[in-house]
Amino acid sequence: MNLAIEERIGDIASSYVRKKPGALLTIGVLDHGQTHIFAFGENPIQTKVQSKDVIYEIGSISKLFTTSLLANLIHQRSMALEDPIAHYWQDIRSDCPITLKQLATHTSGLPSYRALRDIKIACSQNVQRDPYCQYSLEELRQLINRTTAIGKGKFRYSNVGMGLLGQLMAWHHRTSYAELLDRLIAKPLRMQDTFIALTNVNPDRVIQGHTSKGIPVGPLAMSDFQGAGAIRSTVSDQLRFLSAHMTAQEGSAFAMTHVPHVKITNKLSSGLGWMMDKEMLCHNGATTGFSSFMGMDKSAQAGVVVLSNYRNSLIQDTPDRIAYDVMAALTGRGRQQT
Repeated sequence: MNLAIEERIGDIASSYVRKKPGALLTIGVLDHGQTHIFAFGENPIQTKVQSKDVIYEIGSISKLFTTSLLANLIHQRSMALEDPIAHYWQDIRSDCPITLKQLATHTSGLPSYRALRDIKIACSQNVQRDPYCQYSLEELRQLINRTTAIGKGKFRYSNVGMGLLGQLMAWHHRTSYAELLDRLIAKPLRMQDTFIALTNVNPDRVIQGHTSKGIPVGPLAMSDFQGAGAIRSTVSDQLRFLSAHMTAQEGSAFAMTHVPHVKITNKLSSGLGWMMDKEMLCHNGATTGFSSFMGMDKSAQAGVVVLSNYRNSLIQDTPDRIAYDVMAALTGRGRQQT
């Protein structure tokens, strides 16, 4: 990587961390098979552990792991993309039209978190629900059994849909989502620091998360819908995962996730988990105290991972914008964020 690109990355990142006390912005770059890691900001954790080994919450980048798990299981012929979810969930009506593919492409019709009518449901205190998922698993079962407004094939981003996909895969293989993740992705790719629970993890390696206003927040806890956003990881492990996708050969499980299935806008499509514009495959993520981005341009052999211990602010640079600027520096193409 030439000095001009490194300086450009430094300029991009410095403006992000300047007014964020305790921020640690970690950027991982893939450039023609070479990996580079940069860290910006000041955080006490840097006196205890190298930046490449700091553990972040990656939020919805977890969805790429969930769809990669599905692709692995399809490749093993233990599941099929067009299978109805009723094959794997005996408690829902047998004629439910939703398929695994629809869960993986956000076309199931299951709800997003945006609808105002869901706020009352989400604020109910007598039911345990995962963050960013306005239904419990039992409530989702009831919804599926009583509504016909599902399985229509129209794009509607859904945390509960992707989380349900993770749960169905775990049920079918009589294990947990976390164990399936470890067995099929983390161990084969030698990702020793990618997991769900913080059990047996050195707390010195787990960085404190912050709201967009800099208020420290507690760690994320998810149960029913872990496949939507519960994974924790390091920039080193995320680069391993991204590299595996970057080098995936046609016909492989990972390459299966790169095929576009749904047109969202004139410039944006959805594959299995991945969001796709003309050149880049990507996904972002956020939890209460973290934000993240992963993207790659296979034709340019360039990729980027951005991890921050601050939640996104709507009026400041975000990991998304930082990543697109870094990719523009790597590829020489103009900034094309959609």
